[in-house]
Amino acid sequence: MSEFEKLRVVIGYEFLKHIRRKRLYIILALTLIAELAVLILVPVLGDGFPNSVMVMAALLSVGPALATIGAIFFAGDAIAGEFESKTGFILFTNPVKRTTLVIGKYLACYAAVALLVVLGYVIVTISLLAIYGTVPIETLSSFGLCLLYAGAVLSVTFFFSAIMKGSMSATVITLVFIMVISSIIDTVLMMTGQPNWFMLSTNGDTISTIYGGYEAFMGGMGGMGDVPFEFENPSVSLSALSMSLYLAVGFVASLFISNRRQLA
Repeated sequence: MSEFEKLRVVIGYEFLKHIRRKRLYIILALTLIAELAVLILVPVLGDGFPNSVMVMAALLSVGPALATIGAIFFAGDAIAGEFESKTGFILFTNPVKRTTLVIGKYLACYAAVALLVVLGYVIVTISLLAIYGTVPIETLSSFGLCLLYAGAVLSVTFFFSAIMKGSMSATVITLVFIMVISSIIDTVLMMTGQPNWFMLSTNGDTISTIYGGYEAFMGGMGGMGDVPFEFENPSVSLSALSMSLYLAVGFVASLFISNRRQLA
């Protein structure tokens, strides 16, 4: 059996494992709840739906963005779990290269997350067509950015999974890194007028700001309000570059570390 055929088997097995896990359906349920919350609360708390389809599209993008966080829960135990549960003694001693196993696990995780993202944007598209009778072309760009962001998050998670001893530790530290540390640094850089395009939290914002930036989004919801600093819209091209770097560097680093990590 060639290495490519082995990779195909690993992808199929790992993807089937994700399909059988409850976490996939929990994240899908959370995505649906997020979308329903926007569709119900926006017209109830406001004066009906926003006049601009762009504003509503940006609001609805919270669902697919939430789905990308599922990458952390899918991948947290991808590598660390094999060492923690000692299954690596069986898995890594088989005539399948570790790189093949890690690549297969990564692609299977990405397929599961991409499935959630696709379902999220199906809901976005149907909702916008039902409410406004049109879907802005920016939705396609948002969809592409969301998929790229999912890959970046997945690579970062694989990196932490490769260096941590337990799957829970890998999951928690990835969540803290992306949702706390990155967000804090991002806010400080924004407040001081420094470039922040390289922060993963900023990269995630482009999923929504692609619909006209912070001004259009906040303006459609009643204004920016009194903020102590000026919002600068993230550059889509620089954010795409940043996410590509996170994706590539995190993935290569996880491959390198997993290949050299001792089982004992």
